[in-house]
Amino acid sequence: MKFKTISLPVLFLCIFLTFLPHVLQAGPGEGWGLALGSGPLKPVDTNTGNDYQTTSILSDALDYQWSLGQSFSFSFFGTENGGRAELPPKPKQEYYKTGLIGAELRAWFGPFFLGIHGGQYYLLWAESLSSYSGIAQTGGSGYSLGFELESGWMIVANSEQSGTFEFYDMPDQKVEGTRILLGYRWR
Repeated sequence: MKFKTISLPVLFLCIFLTFLPHVLQAGPGEGWGLALGSGPLKPVDTNTGNDYQTTSILSDALDYQWSLGQSFSFSFFGTENGGRAELPPKPKQEYYKTGLIGAELRAWFGPFFLGIHGGQYYLLWAESLSSYSGIAQTGGSGYSLGFELESGWMIVANSEQSGTFEFYDMPDQKVEGTRILLGYRWR
């Protein structure tokens, strides 16, 4: 009688699935959360569709979440994303920073969630880290999906779409794109 060998990835998958129900029993946790990540959340010319981003640097988020029973949660949050960009009418301004202060409602399916959010976005341009100019604000919205473990660790993917930022000396712009964040919630 011949025995076939089980590949190592299949063995690890079987072990992981054995312990998975015990690990994934989280739901909406309450408390402060902090996350770091990156992604192509970029400024775009609203008239031409030109993408000004040349490189993404870092994204961060801070929130406070309240549980609304077993299936929903509500949170207030603030987030920032920065990077390098080329803005044709102002070539010396090669850095941008964008952020959002808003609120999010999440629907939970065990440890997994789907959320919708909205709030006030800002976009500013800078020549250096100490010289900012060209700041504008507008509303916007987005959605998120991810999961949060019982231990507090979470992975979140956000999709963002701001309204139009109107500048007096630059083309009108919007911020759009996605971000992936890895974080932790203190429960």
